[in-house]
Amino acid sequence: MALLLGAMAALVAIYYCWPTGSAILAKYGTWQHSGGILAGALASAIAGGIISEICLVYVVYGGRWTLTHLENLVFKFTLFFLGGMVTYELYRLQAVWFGEGVTWSVILPKVLVDQFIFSVFWSTSYQTLAFRWMSLRYSGRDLWRELDWNFVINRMLPVLVTNWMFWIPGTVLLYSMPLILQMPLAVFANAIWAVLLSAVARHKHDLGDNTPELVPSGPSGFINTTE
Repeated sequence: MALLLGAMAALVAIYYCWPTGSAILAKYGTWQHSGGILAGALASAIAGGIISEICLVYVVYGGRWTLTHLENLVFKFTLFFLGGMVTYELYRLQAVWFGEGVTWSVILPKVLVDQFIFSVFWSTSYQTLAFRWMSLRYSGRDLWRELDWNFVINRMLPVLVTNWMFWIPGTVLLYSMPLILQMPLAVFANAIWAVLLSAVARHKHDLGDNTPELVPSGPSGFINTTE
């Protein structure tokens, strides 16, 4: 998490302190923003769905693809595509509600809405339920049977707390950027986290440690995917 926050902070510093870097980032942000919600969703799906699975296969499993990996890739691509659409709209609406400045009076309410409303009631629930549904082989009946307070406390709450540990400072950095660069920065965070997580997973695999991993759940969370 510290490495990823450092990478995000470096991009923010480049934008504000290096004119050439600022121009490059602004050009890219304008290009992606021009694609609208579909471009944002596609970028999120590539980072969270494709890059994460490719890194896992080649770093941990030596490039040996299986049907399970392909299934994971398709599932996560779909999940992050839909999540990316919702996140894109969140950033757009927050700019309407609170403005596009970079003062604390603008950044703070965006962070609070993102982390204590959006993350609590949408992203954590959506992705925890989705990944659990997948682990139950897409059985809605089995998932429904698990939906009680134990599910909330034992599955959702750890994800939410981990989310807050990273994304509270992460969203401060994210909302310090102009609107056109907020979605690209969130996508960048997911892509870099996928690479870093694969390195951690390789280390644990080499040690024979099969304890659960937390992976990014898009711009607002982490999900346990090793059931």
